[in-house]
Amino acid sequence: MCYWRQWRKPRTKVAKLLKLGVSTKWAVTCGSTRKGPWRSSKTPGIQQALGNNYLKEEGLFSLREGWIKVHYPNG
Repeated sequence: MCYWRQWRKPRTKVAKLLKLGVSTKWAVTCGSTRKGPWRSSKTPGIQQALGNNYLKEEGLFSLREGWIKVHYPNG
């Protein structure tokens, strides 16, 4: 959602999605949607581009993995 808000304009959203490997159809559909950022973040095109692997490569911390490390340190 934060990346989506950061990109702001539909043209930027479409360009970034295309750069991340989303098909042209999905990029245009997702980039020009009137849905809010939280609702848009669940669409297949955005999930493909900004999935967990991409976010991990960007250096973002996974709350789920952190919780598991804290509660199950030996597992």
